[in-house]
Amino acid sequence: MSARRFIHALLLLFFLLIESMPAFAQMVVIVNARSGVAVMSRNEVVNIFFGRYRQFFNGLEAKPVDLLDSHPDRARFYTGLVGKDLAEINAYWSRQLFSGRMNAPPKLRTSEEVVKWVVNNPGGIGFVELSYADARVHVVFELKP
Repeated sequence: MSARRFIHALLLLFFLLIESMPAFAQMVVIVNARSGVAVMSRNEVVNIFFGRYRQFFNGLEAKPVDLLDSHPDRARFYTGLVGKDLAEINAYWSRQLFSGRMNAPPKLRTSEEVVKWVVNNPGGIGFVELSYADARVHVVFELKP
């Protein structure tokens, strides 16, 4: 095989590999569509998901929900939101639980379950890929990739 054909074959292989790699969809924070919450800042999202705020600005009790450690979106969300890995997030919640201050949000298995939780809880708040957000929920924060 000539050098030119070899290079073409490598380029073709490279582009095929790039095309077959999964694209990471944008992560968003969603709330119940009837919550009255239209937008949230990064700081507000962090404070709700880390239990520092227990209510939205309008007084409605916030009920955050999380994903299991095994779900890849959980690591993506916390890395993008606060720059911490799951070990650091889990250590934070272990300290909170041990000190008696608060419990971690419940963890669900799938993004579909997160949407269902948010829909069924007036103060529900969770995170999913943008493609899971539908008319039953409202996107209040977009995590930039």
